[in-house]
Amino acid sequence: MAQTDAERIHELESQVAQLQQELADQPAAGTPAKQKAPRSGSRWRSFWSALLIVLACVLAPLSVVAVWAKSEITDTERYVATVAPLAEDPAIQQAVSERVTAEILTYVNIPELTQQAIGVISENRTLKPRQEAALNALGGALDSGLEGFIGEEVSNIVQSDLFSTAWTEANTKAHEKLNLVLSGDNTGPVAIEGNDVTLDVGQIVAQVKQSLIDRGFTVAENIPTVDSEMVIFQSENLSSLQRAYALLNTLGIVLPIVAAILGLLGIAVANDRRKAVLGVGIGLALSMLVSAALIAIGRAEYLNALPDGVSQAAATSFFDILVLYLKQTLWAGLAAAVVLILGALLTGPAKFAVGLRGLARKGAAAIQHQLYSWGATMTGLRTWVAHNAGGLRIGVTIIALIIVVFTRYKTVELVLWSTVGLLVALFVIQILASGVDEDERAAPATPQAA
Repeated sequence: MAQTDAERIHELESQVAQLQQELADQPAAGTPAKQKAPRSGSRWRSFWSALLIVLACVLAPLSVVAVWAKSEITDTERYVATVAPLAEDPAIQQAVSERVTAEILTYVNIPELTQQAIGVISENRTLKPRQEAALNALGGALDSGLEGFIGEEVSNIVQSDLFSTAWTEANTKAHEKLNLVLSGDNTGPVAIEGNDVTLDVGQIVAQVKQSLIDRGFTVAENIPTVDSEMVIFQSENLSSLQRAYALLNTLGIVLPIVAAILGLLGIAVANDRRKAVLGVGIGLALSMLVSAALIAIGRAEYLNALPDGVSQAAATSFFDILVLYLKQTLWAGLAAAVVLILGALLTGPAKFAVGLRGLARKGAAAIQHQLYSWGATMTGLRTWVAHNAGGLRIGVTIIALIIVVFTRYKTVELVLWSTVGLLVALFVIQILASGVDEDERAAPATPQAA
């Protein structure tokens, strides 16, 4: 019976402490009429806070673009992983097929083959004029048939698994060329000619050649080993691009850190830090949405500016896959903004927010009470956590922020899981800190009762 009474007393004390904490969160009646007078310098703090937050929100999408551009331009492995799915894109396959077919037809003279075939048929034969006319008319059909046969073989190769390997190797070589051009290093094994960076499709030509020979089209033996290239990058002012390349290497590392520091400083110097967090969230959301809109506008401008003869479908597929990770990071930034906005709202004085925090505290107190009933008192740990709860909350929040900021490739999943991890850590801190004050007040009474 005595043990049951002690448990009841402990539960009542926990509930009283819980109510006291909820009352501390709510403003006392009449306080709106007696608000504190503005402190000296509060206007300047508001000004600097707003300025720092605006700068952080402006730099945030720029840092996203810088990190994306750095990864796609300077990291060959990342670039190849980005464009690898294009090997299965029908528009890309068609564009490559047309280019390879055109290259093969420069070495296989179809009209000449047709005339030779007609000559063999008519040789040592006396043909009537009508027969000669019919035979000559057959030449056009033979030309089309042979070109169709070669085109079909090219399409079969391009749609096979062999093309995926060739596509990866060709893009790896092309990206290495791009890095050589932009870094100004022309000492590598790949020569840079003029101002062009090209995609080599020579390996695909070689595969088609062998396939044609295997099918009995021995004329394909006349196709030499070629380095057939499609121009994928061209500029007449490489020096400016090389300077931009060097700057990009720096900005891709520094800019996200600067943006994060400015945002944290803006929150730190604010008179109302909760409202500052809300401002960061709203500003970040707006900047990410504007950036996504600019990408859509840039896509339209890029496609409209394509020269004649370039496959619109292939160019569209290439653009969309190239900016895929950029858009993914922008959505991750938007998700982070939503988390900040919700965090600011749920830590505010609104009744819903106060009630939700109260439920969390009651849940934590209930778990702690259950642990206490099982004998898991953990007195030393609970006391230390309770006395350092504020610092621990700040610490786990900073850790979550560091994980998001310093992870190279950001995704919505990264933001959401980091947020879930942060909430779990905060709840564990609340569990360990629950009821410590009541325990300490009850501790001196224990010896007297004995």
